[in-house]
Amino acid sequence: MIDLEWWLWFADSMISVVFPACNEEENVEELHSRLKKVLGSLGEKYEIIAVDDGSTDATQEKLLSLSPIKVVVLSRNYGQNSALDAGLKQAKGNIVITIDGDLQNPPEEIVKLLVKLKEGYDAVVGWRKNRHDPLPRKIFSKFSNSLISRLTGVKLHDFSCALKCYRREYIDEIRLLGETFIFLPLFALARGARLTEVEIRHEPRRRGLSKHNLKEMTGVLFDLLTVKFLLSYFGKPLRFFGSLAFIFWSVAFLGYVWATVLKLMDYRNYSDTPLPLLGTMFVILGVIVFMMGLLAEVLLRIYHRTENVSFYSIKKVVERT
Repeated sequence: MIDLEWWLWFADSMISVVFPACNEEENVEELHSRLKKVLGSLGEKYEIIAVDDGSTDATQEKLLSLSPIKVVVLSRNYGQNSALDAGLKQAKGNIVITIDGDLQNPPEEIVKLLVKLKEGYDAVVGWRKNRHDPLPRKIFSKFSNSLISRLTGVKLHDFSCALKCYRREYIDEIRLLGETFIFLPLFALARGARLTEVEIRHEPRRRGLSKHNLKEMTGVLFDLLTVKFLLSYFGKPLRFFGSLAFIFWSVAFLGYVWATVLKLMDYRNYSDTPLPLLGTMFVILGVIVFMMGLLAEVLLRIYHRTENVSFYSIKKVVERT
């Protein structure tokens, strides 16, 4: 049991735990049982929200047999990002916890995150220091975490860890598009949240198959560019595009200077090689394509926010008390 001081700190709190599940029939019952035990030890109100992301096995049936639980059933498989977005929208608690459905993040580690919240933090990210994953995945994760830290200036060891904890006000109404659930702590930080990480245990997958693949992981790097733009330049895009334009103008200026030097040295005439023209064409094409991509991301988010529509469709929501 949790001590009295801990109980009093959570006296007016409700904890929502959200986990996506796709073909996890061998894991969801144990996960639910362990979550009940951990959350019940706090002596406070809680809810467990499971999102069935288009499972083709008995995952949905097993989830619907559990209690207490709220089961969100998606019409098909949309991926972890959409599943988490759907689950977070159903959460009622002022403390929100996300976790995977594969039991690689032990539910008992939730307490470590809540301890950090008690210390005054608003968002806590789990750090799987000793990971039990295939070597290629660990190498890619180390590279991507280092890249994210460098580009965003936020020093975390494990952005992709599913076990995270937030005070609700810092993630409310954030729309998760692409694979941006990984960067949810960055959005919370941009809203003024105090962010930290805590080392947690990581266990090897004992049952079921991993849903992560190389294509999905590399796609995260493209989402990173979008998140970086939205967090740094969304309110001042001219600074971004102006800086980019300045770089290209500088390159063009240096090219013209070099071409002039070659001309004065009687080494090459301007028309002797098509490379300057081809280089200019490709630079312009790259700028146009890059701007179109960023503009499309912004317009997409405006559309989804104003029209209140989602990429996914919820088939039903079942709550069992």
